[in-house]
Amino acid sequence: MDYAIETNALTKRFRKLVAVNEIELRVPYGSVYGFLGRNGAGKTTTILMLLGLLRPTSGGSTVLGYSTKIDSVSIRAEVGYVPEKQIMYDWMTVKEILWFTGKFYKTWNEELANDLVQRFGLDPKRRIKHLSRGMVAELSLILALAPAPKLLILDDPTSGMDPIVRREFMEHVVDLVQDGKHTVFFSSHILSDIERVADWVGILKDGRLLIQSEVDALKLRTRKVIAKFAAEPPRELAMGEPLWVRRDGTALTATFSQYDDGIPEKLKSLGATTVQVLDLSLDDIFVEYLGPEKE
Repeated sequence: MDYAIETNALTKRFRKLVAVNEIELRVPYGSVYGFLGRNGAGKTTTILMLLGLLRPTSGGSTVLGYSTKIDSVSIRAEVGYVPEKQIMYDWMTVKEILWFTGKFYKTWNEELANDLVQRFGLDPKRRIKHLSRGMVAELSLILALAPAPKLLILDDPTSGMDPIVRREFMEHVVDLVQDGKHTVFFSSHILSDIERVADWVGILKDGRLLIQSEVDALKLRTRKVIAKFAAEPPRELAMGEPLWVRRDGTALTATFSQYDDGIPEKLKSLGATTVQVLDLSLDDIFVEYLGPEKE
């Protein structure tokens, strides 16, 4: 399979701090890939390396088949990018910033830009400094989409928005990616944003990629199990690759990253009197991976 984004042991160090640690991303063409992690996990640093705006300490990556080390100009010409904090000339009007930005792109689609302005309900004559945070984010999305990019990278664009504005912004994104023609790499720590649009996810913690998977497959194989025992629970669980295990009296709670239907019977063979299996949402899975550590 060809990938819109592929990294090989991509690493970035800032003196003693390892911000990104040998990550191996694989983002299929046509997918919406949710890049998840807490603030400070290394998401933005990764994106800046993918755009060729920051050189890696070691390792490498390709974006749309271009090497980020030698073809960064080609990458930025074919990638739409919406940062968390967009910097614009705030004295310009919406119409003026569209005209100004369009001059930098041979592929600029003026009809699409005007259509999106109308769809988002923006006033072309309004100055950027008078726009709300949500409106600025929508304008950033228009500027990223009007050149007809093959890949759209969103770096936590809804951070700091109130829930209503964030929901409206995400509805715009959902509408725009439904045609399946765009590959979208969406970085966020707000799981409700990702769960609505993503079909692939990667979870980053302290610069390390803990897991990447199709969303449906991840939900299918990640389960929480609560087992009750007549006596103290067993100390060893040679099954299912538990992310973490907690024992409280005669109860044992474990989250398995490789759950299978044989686990309840295995627990009963170890003395469990009752076993309860819980499905997990993407939000739950995020917490399970980044929350309690293994015992």
